[in-house]
Amino acid sequence: MAYESRCKPPTAGMALRTTHLSITLERLPAWFQSNDRAQSLLRIGAWAGAYFVVHRATYALSLIAAPKSKPGGVDLDCPRPQYVGCSLRKVTAARAASFVHAVGSFAWNAKLMRRHLAVLRDVANRRPIITLLGRSLPLLAYDASNDLGGARAALCHSLGYFLQELAHVLCHEPDPVFVAHHVAYLAATLPIVVSERGWALVSLGTLLAEATNPLQLCWELARAYGCEEVYDALSPPFTFGFALCRGVLMPLAMGDMALSLFGRAGARAPPAMRFAYGVFFVGIGASGVWLAQLVRGFRRYRRKKRLVGRPARTRDRRDSNCI
Repeated sequence: MAYESRCKPPTAGMALRTTHLSITLERLPAWFQSNDRAQSLLRIGAWAGAYFVVHRATYALSLIAAPKSKPGGVDLDCPRPQYVGCSLRKVTAARAASFVHAVGSFAWNAKLMRRHLAVLRDVANRRPIITLLGRSLPLLAYDASNDLGGARAALCHSLGYFLQELAHVLCHEPDPVFVAHHVAYLAATLPIVVSERGWALVSLGTLLAEATNPLQLCWELARAYGCEEVYDALSPPFTFGFALCRGVLMPLAMGDMALSLFGRAGARAPPAMRFAYGVFFVGIGASGVWLAQLVRGFRRYRRKKRLVGRPARTRDRRDSNCI
């Protein structure tokens, strides 16, 4: 009898577990709707998948337009030392996703900042000396709530892109600078997304960073593909735009963020915002170094072009005088 009772299938226990599972599945949609963090993680994954599709679609289209077996032209499949051994075809696919993100992110964050500008204006609770700077700084409230319409969604969009881009960089372009840039953005932005405040801090930084990115991508690929005329035409506007955004507007924005986070009387910014600001501060320093190299390289390139052009003009003038 005891043996039969031990061998009897535990139908009651299985039924109880099945009931608990069904109740959990029924409550899952309601739990998901009330859990902002779960929604944010799902959005990040969805955007990462979307940008992966853009990446792979561009790669597939490049195989149709320029098959690997087709001779002549630019070799898209040979390793490129400037891209840490990655082929130009893979680089182009990655830059296409970057272009889509830059345009979409700039438009989204610009619309978001404009939509909530009345909430972001923060001239109250400032020290008197700081209020006087309102003529030169926007004095935004960077600790505005993340529950404002579209705030978390915009951050999840950029996080999804950087997540899939980091995977590409680690697999195909393991440049230490690229890896550090992507990891830093993810590390600074993810705590903001799952916290209650700070979206404006990331939104303004992303807006200024992506303003010149479409032009930079076209400039970079024009040089990689050997399109000298396009490269020459894009160099002046890109250099000027990058210098304006990274050398003027971003330092002003960083100063405004510092006044908002640390210049209030009797208020202290949340830890996630202070950490994000520290990461951005290091990033703006690195951008300054790259800006100096860009301006120096632009001047050297233009000087070289002038020196190359002078002998031809001198020779032509001398020949015409001899006629």
